[in-house]
Amino acid sequence: MPTAFLAAIDFSQPALWAVIIGWVMSVTLHEFAHGLVGYWGGDYTIRERGGLTLNPLQYVDPLMSIILPIVFLLMGGLPLPGGATFVRRDLLKSRAWDSAVSAAGPLMNLILFALLAIPLLPGVGWNLPNNTDDWTTLQKFVAAMCFLQLLTVILNLIPVPPLDGFGIIAPFLDPDLRLKLSTPPVSSLLFFGYFMLLWQARGFLDAIMRGMHGIMGDDLFHTTLKGYAATFFGR
Repeated sequence: MPTAFLAAIDFSQPALWAVIIGWVMSVTLHEFAHGLVGYWGGDYTIRERGGLTLNPLQYVDPLMSIILPIVFLLMGGLPLPGGATFVRRDLLKSRAWDSAVSAAGPLMNLILFALLAIPLLPGVGWNLPNNTDDWTTLQKFVAAMCFLQLLTVILNLIPVPPLDGFGIIAPFLDPDLRLKLSTPPVSSLLFFGYFMLLWQARGFLDAIMRGMHGIMGDDLFHTTLKGYAATFFGR
């Protein structure tokens, strides 16, 4: 499956390499947002530890940057790397700040999605030809990145540890329940189950696509989907 997936990717597309670079930048901004809100919320140590930076290397994490991309590839998905930033939750001022730290990352992706969507909206930006062969590299890049940013928001808001969706609600859970859900083996089983849903449950993926369609509207959804397909698969 990974071999077939890689064979389907059109590595000759300049937009593909632009998206890979853009993805790394968006992950960096996502993690920076976590750290910045954590700093505002009371974790004074994050600045001392170099956590407030736009250097992507600061956010490299064995699980999110290496293991999970390999798992995604084995599942036949996109092996795009993630990142992580450490926040001293015990130093945060309140449960609301704790929740806000987790929400900051997806919010950054949502902002990026909105900014990328502007030139793609009918009557606002580009009047894109129906045939993606006639799109410029920049147009393919913007459409594909727009699609990926909203997809990231939705996937990350599912309340499964260690995703941000769980981090948002975790401060308001009973402490014993929170500890049980966020530590192995329960957390590992929940995360594995989530991946199995993404891999095997077509209905789950269809629901995510319907959600994206509902948020974007018909025109924007199909434009970004076409840009994503053109960028990665040349079609």
